[in-house]
Amino acid sequence: MSGIFQIVGQASGQSTVLSVDSSGRATTFDATSHTKLDTIETTLTAIETDAAALEVLQTSTNTKLDTIETTLTAIETDAAALEVLQTTTNTKLDTIETTLTAIETDAAALEVLQTATNTKLDTLEVTNNAIQAAVEGTLSVSAPAVSTTNVVLENATAVSNGATETTPSTDMNTAKRIAVFGSLDDSGGNIVTEVSADDTNFFVNTEQTIYITGNNFYKTMSLDARYIRFKYTNSSGSGKNWTCNLSKKV
Repeated sequence: MSGIFQIVGQASGQSTVLSVDSSGRATTFDATSHTKLDTIETTLTAIETDAAALEVLQTSTNTKLDTIETTLTAIETDAAALEVLQTTTNTKLDTIETTLTAIETDAAALEVLQTATNTKLDTLEVTNNAIQAAVEGTLSVSAPAVSTTNVVLENATAVSNGATETTPSTDMNTAKRIAVFGSLDDSGGNIVTEVSADDTNFFVNTEQTIYITGNNFYKTMSLDARYIRFKYTNSSGSGKNWTCNLSKKV
């Protein structure tokens, strides 16, 4: 408050100020109240200052809260990604567990197979040892006795000119090799070999035709047919005599 002059007085413990302004107007006011108003004004100024500081702090706090919110959003995103990753990891772990179970099963099967193989190898070893012992021991060879059977098919049989003489058939049975021999006074003649499976139907074996050298003949044969016989046709112009023997080994 301004004025031309001021008079301060005190009564009953209270200060009073008389003030005359430039217009000549006189006013009075309570000095104590004025002091309190000044204090209130100072306090309000301080409050405004604090309010401004609080506003700045609020802005900073809001900024920090926005940063925290952004960080929390990022954390939530990361958490969702981690959840997806965990699900994928669990699936992969389940697959790995299944694979390991299958491997364990296969390993058990292989162990059983190995045991069976070892058993077989042990058996083979025993057998091999037995074979080795047998080979290293005395080796003996035995063969069945050879039995030779002789059959007289023709005994000085006279065969007239133009006639055919056929021997009785012989059952070869288990014999596979025979010898045919005898005499025939037809140096230009030959003896035909015939074979049969049923002793009824006979067929010429052209590979086993017997040719006469001098008056005698001899021929060995290996045959698979069951029955065999021989046939001589006299085309010499005169009568001939024929003797034929067959030997077979069983």
